[in-house]
Amino acid sequence: MDVLQKCGGRKVVLAPMAGITDGSYCGKYRNLFGIVTLGGLNLDSATLSASKEIVKRGRKEFLYNLNEFEDIIKREVKRARESNALVSVNIRFKDFEEAKRRIEILKKHCDIIELNCHCRQEEIVKLGIGQELLKRENFETLRDFLKGIWELEIEKPIFLKVRANVVPVDEFIDNLNKVRRYFHGIHLDCFNPGRDYPDIEYIQEVRRSFKDKIIVGNNSINSIKNAEKMLKYSDLISVARCVLRGNVRWIYEFNRKLDNKGNNL
Repeated sequence: MDVLQKCGGRKVVLAPMAGITDGSYCGKYRNLFGIVTLGGLNLDSATLSASKEIVKRGRKEFLYNLNEFEDIIKREVKRARESNALVSVNIRFKDFEEAKRRIEILKKHCDIIELNCHCRQEEIVKLGIGQELLKRENFETLRDFLKGIWELEIEKPIFLKVRANVVPVDEFIDNLNKVRRYFHGIHLDCFNPGRDYPDIEYIQEVRRSFKDKIIVGNNSINSIKNAEKMLKYSDLISVARCVLRGNVRWIYEFNRKLDNKGNNL
């Protein structure tokens, strides 16, 4: 797939971290990642208000004037491109009509648009978005969002950032199968409730059902061993917390290992 070719042989993605992965943060990791992700970014007033409430609880979020969105995106994408990686933008919104013009701005500047179906913060969940979009009762909302983005003819890959075990894997697959024409990739956090290791069986099932999609595996990847295990069932892997902790040396070593093996594990 074109995205994989443009990653230049690098299989590690910098995952979005709210209030952290801005352009400067992404850009400082030059030649390390195949994709760097800005966001999550709010595209409407409802999600921006939710972020302000989240910040009051002491969590980090990106807060900005929505009227300045285009200038912000130009600046942040430019900074992120210092990484020499593809630039993805993770987005969330409640009102597609309000978000639409900002999605059209994104298509001019970034390489991938990633719809946030992952956030579990109460203020976002109460809006019926984030990980709530994965539930059967919210399927029509997810479908309408994806169909709306598709109809904008943005000509950029659409990824979904999703969380495992919000719903059983059969329900997850059934829901996404109904909208599979509208997206190109699944960025799957293999969240395994009550355990400190990823739910590999979940991603195995997703891989079997979506062989035509780019699969990005995520969760507790902090070593070459973890990375290679996840890549048995995904095209790429993503990291977040290990980067925050400064644990990135293994990624450089992993990239060299891939180069030496001709990008095949």
